[in-house]
Order: sequence, then C-alpha cells, then structure tokens
Amino acid sequence: MAVLDNLSPVLVQCAACRSPFSEQINERMKRGVPDTQIAKWLKDNEGYISRITLGLHKRDHLTDDFQAAKKIAIKAFRRNQETIKTKGDLAELVRNQVMKMVDDGLLMPTLSEGLRAQEIMDRRVEKSADRDLAVSLAGILGGGPIIEMIEMHAEEITDGQNASLDS
Repeated sequence: MAVLDNLSPVLVQCAACRSPFSEQINERMKRGVPDTQIAKWLKDNEGYISRITLGLHKRDHLTDDFQAAKKIAIKAFRRNQETIKTKGDLAELVRNQVMKMVDDGLLMPTLSEGLRAQEIMDRRVEKSADRDLAVSLAGILGGGPIIEMIEMHAEEITDGQNASLDS
C-alpha cells in the first residue's frame, strides 16, 4: 500500500498520466518527438496538454524508477480490486479486506480494534437470536404453524398435524 500512497498524488495530478492518450504520449517521448509536436498532436485530437506539462511529465515520470514503481502500484491495485467483491454485506467485505491486508503484512490491528470487531460480531449473533425468537412468538401467538428460521430460510415444523395452539 505504501507504493500506492506514494504514487496516487502524482497519478491524480499529472495530466499526461491521466490522459486517454498516455501510452501514445509516452511512446512519442521515448522516440524523441519534441514536446511542442506532441502538444500540437494532442490539441488536434482534442486532448490538449501544454508543452510545459509534457516536459515535466517526461522529466518526472518517464524514469525507470517511476515506471517500475507504477507497475508495482498497478499490480497491487488490481490485486486489491479482486478482493473488493461481496454479495452485498459490507461487514463481510471489510472483514475480508482487513484479513487480506493482515495476511500480506500491510496492517497490524490493535487489541482494541480486535475487541471492537468481536463485539460487533457478537451483537450480530444476538440480533439474529432475537429475530428468531420474534418469528417464533409471532407464529405461536398468531395461531399459525411453528416456523424455524435457519440462516434466513423459513422452514415449517409439523408432525403432520395442525401445529397451531387453536387445535
């Protein structure tokens, strides 16, 4: 993540890096095309960037060190994108992302953060138990069949007879 943190301000602020023509710009610069010609070409293609900005881009971003760091940052970003997929549960998404960062050695959670996470998970279990009890009571008091909730799937429990209290 440190690579991403170091590169993100540069990549966000550099017009040449953000340009949809960035690959062509870099290729032309590597071939030795003057900045003024690249600026004219960009202007003709409705992607104008000043020759001064292009010169700064060439000096600061076409170095071997910067390009190597950029490749590492892109690889890390893509790896992080792969983990940022969930089926709608934000807590699960955060848990998975944090676990990945801890496994990669990028994050060291504190004891208080761990205890807070356990408290949240315990509260979730308690709410689930309360919901199950409410559904069961509603079934009993309403005279309907007894319904057991298993991981949000309702299942009617009967012995072949009417399970309501009215019978």
